[in-house]
Amino acid sequence: MAISETPAIPLGSWVLVTGINGLVGSHVADQLLAHGYRVRGTVRNAQRCAWVRDLFCRKYGDEAFQLVQVEDLSIPGAFDEAIKGVSGVVHVATILEGLDPKELFAAISQLDRNVLTSAAAEPSVKRFVYTSSTQAASTIALDDLEDKPVTSDSWNEVAIQKAETGSPSDHKRYFNVYSASKALSERGVWDWVKQHKPGFAINTVLPSMCFGASVDPEHQGHASTSIWPAAIFKNELESVRSSIDALIPIGAYCVDIRDVGLLHVAGLTNPTVQNERLFAYGTPFFWSDVIAVFRKLFPGREFPDNFPDQDRKVNLLEVEPDKRSEELLREMGKSGWTSLEEILMANVSDLV
Repeated sequence: MAISETPAIPLGSWVLVTGINGLVGSHVADQLLAHGYRVRGTVRNAQRCAWVRDLFCRKYGDEAFQLVQVEDLSIPGAFDEAIKGVSGVVHVATILEGLDPKELFAAISQLDRNVLTSAAAEPSVKRFVYTSSTQAASTIALDDLEDKPVTSDSWNEVAIQKAETGSPSDHKRYFNVYSASKALSERGVWDWVKQHKPGFAINTVLPSMCFGASVDPEHQGHASTSIWPAAIFKNELESVRSSIDALIPIGAYCVDIRDVGLLHVAGLTNPTVQNERLFAYGTPFFWSDVIAVFRKLFPGREFPDNFPDQDRKVNLLEVEPDKRSEELLREMGKSGWTSLEEILMANVSDLV
């Protein structure tokens, strides 16, 4: 897969990736390294995440990768040292739990400002990519889709309004809080850029539900939402049934984590991509589709019964901005979004 012949930042440049130990961050780093960039990744505990350094140094060489610890993300200047000398920043790290909504939103906003401020103070930084989510723009659950098209100006106002309602332990409330945090934090990033006018171009990437293989299944397992197809494949649906029923009872939109990594590379290196929101809704699916794919590929295995799909009476979203992201994937050598069958096969590749 190729990048632009005249990339926005030169090949061999250092790129900072925050939250590199997560599913998205690790794939972003893997794609950057594979395309000829050097990566410096941040984690909160370098000792606990030593596997990240071991993995990427073994795969790409000691000179291509550095792991640094940023323990307290809330301190202004926390990223100053990590950002020194880099040409690009991919800010993936966020805060997901442990606070009430208002405190959570404030903590994420502080984290984002810290990374942006450090990047703006470093003259070498020419590109900045922020990891958002399609949940910042709209819901992706097929049973709860809004009856309006998604545009580059869409924001999930419904989730912001609902974030304060429901029990703190309720799955649905957590999903609304997560969605609201993504909407408010991404909007805050754009507001910061408008106010401070930094010397770098910025793009955001908005992935839907990320399925696919972890870069290191031994240490990451089936990370984030990839745990759901894995549980279905292992015929252990009951272990995740409560969260599925509460959040996406019949299906949603999903995207291959490798496509997500590539879109971050495009946002960082493609000179034609500036100040854009790169949407990655990808492929709509019903849970019964997931089970059908597994039955087709593995006829000898037992799988859960089909989900009730409410006769599939769903008007899918019109997502015009997805076409731009698919175009960028084609420019990088892909035919478009990875198919559901390929995504699911990758998701359970360590279990076969």
